[in-house]
Amino acid sequence: SSGINAEYGGTVICLDLTRPGGKCVSKHTTHENICSSVQWVPGRSSEIVSGGMDCKIHHRDVYKHRPIKTLTERLEQQGVHIINPPFVNSVSTHWGSRYMVAGYASGTVKVWRLGSKKVGYVPFKSLPQHNAGTGCVCLADKTTVVSGGNDGFIHISDLEGGHSNGTCEQVTSDSEPEVDDACTFKLLHGHKINWLCGSRDGDHVIVYACDETCAVTKYKVR
Repeated sequence: SSGINAEYGGTVICLDLTRPGGKCVSKHTTHENICSSVQWVPGRSSEIVSGGMDCKIHHRDVYKHRPIKTLTERLEQQGVHIINPPFVNSVSTHWGSRYMVAGYASGTVKVWRLGSKKVGYVPFKSLPQHNAGTGCVCLADKTTVVSGGNDGFIHISDLEGGHSNGTCEQVTSDSEPEVDDACTFKLLHGHKINWLCGSRDGDHVIVYACDETCAVTKYKVR
């Protein structure tokens, strides 16, 4: 069993979790700044994707110690001050899914689809962005993207076109749901989202959200 760890200096560390304490087996300095998030590529046990404060996503083979592709968010023209640079705050993959999703400090949420081993991830689509930075993203299942923003909203998007009917069960807090026209269900959480995770339970998407309060909020969306 293997694990991966994103570090402040831009390094990704691979761990052997069968060893006591998790022995370090390799280090990969992939980013020029903080490495904020890292995930295994589903179905490819030697490949990872990592996002960093250098506005880049790296797709890398950690066993062969070689890069596969670098995905860079285009910056504004030189001399223009950027209020919300596209730092990569979060990347997410899901077992059995060919998608990878990333959330940026600019509020953008982008999706890539996995191609051949030589091609790597290729652009698929952009989802409705948050009005402030996107703090965290996750794939709740193979095609459902959940993102949380500094604007206090949680977005739930179906990558293959299905649409939520706008029903939300408020399990642990109040919320004000609304649905836009892009297969995205918008839920007003009311606080800046620091972290979230999602999963599928039958016809429902279960979301756990953490914010700057001491509470963990659970939502059940159909």
